[in-house]
Amino acid sequence: MGPTRNFSFNRKFKGEKITVKLKKILEPKLPATYQVATSQDFIDGEIYQAEFIDKTLTINQRTIFSGCSFKNTTFEFTDNTISEFTDCLFEKCDFSNLNFNKIGIYRSIFKSCKLLGTDFTESHLQDLQFTENLMTYANFSGSTLKSVRFLENEAKETFFTACNFKNVELLKNQLEAANFWETALAGIDFSTNQFERMEVTPQLAKNMKISLSQAPFFTSLFGIEII
Repeated sequence: MGPTRNFSFNRKFKGEKITVKLKKILEPKLPATYQVATSQDFIDGEIYQAEFIDKTLTINQRTIFSGCSFKNTTFEFTDNTISEFTDCLFEKCDFSNLNFNKIGIYRSIFKSCKLLGTDFTESHLQDLQFTENLMTYANFSGSTLKSVRFLENEAKETFFTACNFKNVELLKNQLEAANFWETALAGIDFSTNQFERMEVTPQLAKNMKISLSQAPFFTSLFGIEII
């Protein structure tokens, strides 16, 4: 699969017409056919071009997954297990309450997955797409997110505290009570997302992009009264 293309779409948001230009994010390089992962592959800690469907995977050591597809898969990680995923596709997988602290994930897609309370703290995430996931209480605090798109996710009370954002897109997500404290938001477009309140650092919220309907929240944040 090649890189995504830049394109625009128009969306009406509470009476406002908004044009959003999607940025380039590299898609995973997946094989035409998959291999069968063996027990020895897991012992060696390296899994390449394997497909997992309706499985429960228990990871007991650092493991590298590359070019893999996971469908309806449940993951179980032991404490302090740091793994890496590159060029992977996750569909309808369950990562609820898993510890992905300090993990590296590159050129991968999460679609229709459960990420309830998943801990991504202090991780490096690059060229990722999160689409239509349930990710309430997920925690990305202290992580670096480079070329990452969040599209149509249920992300209430998600933590993005003290993150390093570069080329991050937030499109049509439910972000009620999400926490962006101590994260620089200049240039980040929130205009298509839904929320009535969020946690942001006022000094770091300058030059972020919002819709007209979202303006009352930010005017109150900065102590501005509309009369």
